Amino acid sequence: MSTLEVLAIAVALGLDAMSVSAAIGVRWHGPRQKFRLAWHMGLFQFLMPVLGWLGGAQLASLLDKIGSYVAAALVFAVAGKMLYEAVKSHPGAAEQAVATAPAEATATATSRPDPTRGWSLVALSVATSLDALVVGFSLGLKGASSIVWPSLVIGVIAAAMSLAGVMVGKSLGDRFGKPAEIAGAVVLMLLAASFLVW
Repeated sequence: MSTLEVLAIAVALGLDAMSVSAAIGVRWHGPRQKFRLAWHMGLFQFLMPVLGWLGGAQLASLLDKIGSYVAAALVFAVAGKMLYEAVKSHPGAAEQAVATAPAEATATATSRPDPTRGWSLVALSVATSLDALVVGFSLGLKGASSIVWPSLVIGVIAAAMSLAGVMVGKSLGDRFGKPAEIAGAVVLMLLAASFLVW
């Protein structure tokens, strides 16, 4: 497989990670959150082709049957949680809290669950990288002697696209605020639905 083909596959696979990161970046876009999103999206996009290449036909067959449903369920769960939190908080809550009681209120203002931590991050990373599992299996079928180079390219591109997505999301969040947060959650829901359609 040529480098150009690997790059094309990597960009195609990275689009889901970029979309998810943009939706999350509307609200969560600090340096640590950028790093966590880019690192995990890149790591999972790197690991999944390796697992697919090693796993063989049984793994690919199972994924063909249930993979879309698993990905949709994981992304939809995180999106639903994000939408609930965005709607539940009233406009300007964080700013008002910080202004009135800095120490105590900052904790309250930032107490909304961060999807760049814990199981939410794992769920999103898995959901956006399931296609890479099938790609790894396909490369194995085509007789690729090594999966390391394609997987590395796929992982690095996914990390870069994820970081770009967070920055796009931050820009939208800074400009539109709460409506952008709600829109981000809706985008994730649409992405989840797309896993079932395409």
